[in-house]
Amino acid sequence: MADDNEIKQLSEEVRNLIAAAKNNYETALRLQERLNNLMSAGKNSVSGQQQEKMAQPQSSSPVSSATLIDGMDQRERKVSMGNEKIDELLTGGIRVGSGVVLIGPPFSGKYVLAWNFVAQSLKESIPVVIVTTDKDINEIKYQVGKIYPAVDEAEVNGLLKFIDIYSRSIQSQSPSKYATVIDSITNISSLLKNTDQIGTEIRKNHPYYRLLFTSLTSYATELDEKLLLKFVQQFSQKRKSENCISLYLMEAAVFDKKLIEAVAYLVDGIIEFKNEASKSFLKVTGLGNARSRDWIEIYTNDTSFDLGSFTLEKIR
Repeated sequence: MADDNEIKQLSEEVRNLIAAAKNNYETALRLQERLNNLMSAGKNSVSGQQQEKMAQPQSSSPVSSATLIDGMDQRERKVSMGNEKIDELLTGGIRVGSGVVLIGPPFSGKYVLAWNFVAQSLKESIPVVIVTTDKDINEIKYQVGKIYPAVDEAEVNGLLKFIDIYSRSIQSQSPSKYATVIDSITNISSLLKNTDQIGTEIRKNHPYYRLLFTSLTSYATELDEKLLLKFVQQFSQKRKSENCISLYLMEAAVFDKKLIEAVAYLVDGIIEFKNEASKSFLKVTGLGNARSRDWIEIYTNDTSFDLGSFTLEKIR
């Protein structure tokens, strides 16, 4: 039988170690905050090369920008989707590192949410990457510009980045001199490589970023099911590792239920839209503790939408 004195001694040592670890953690947070403030104010005296090295996430460090965002573990941090009611439905927004599929028929509201998602990132001065396979860049900037008017300035400053797969598909030049152009929708290796490079560059100065993929529908007729799922898995998992919050758009009529379920398995959840009897509805699947899993009526306008009651305005 263990000696009582030995048990007490070991218990005291454990408590002391826990207390010391907590103090070290809090001290590291304060130092990190001080370093960030000095760097942003241009007051530190280290060289540019040393400063960049210090700002990089260090895998061997217990506290780094790769794991901490505003002093919070990135796995616990939630960010806005760009719509207050959606954030409320999702109990505070969407977690950093999440991948979400927006699926529904045309004019159901999914693109309205997508444009608000992009605009929210620009409002927060957080980089956002748009991969476009089915829309002209100027059209995208026009739609986002209704919500965030300084969209052109954001692109010039590198806050808004485009990966343009659409222009070459219609045998046209990209309308943006800042865009990364991919020559073909089937050139998946080039898409993966360029997205990785952009993500790596963003992560030098930002703890996370947003990405909009419009849309996966373009791949439905180009790739067989297995290759499509492999691509989505590889692409989405890499974005997750970069603390990226990603939205992937899909047209409901193009994909069968089995494939939709397979894609959903590779991400963190789905926000599904539908039109019925001259009304529009959405439903959340996955994404943590959503306040409702029912179909909820939405009321759309040109730049946003409102939600009905989470308990009363629903259909079964």
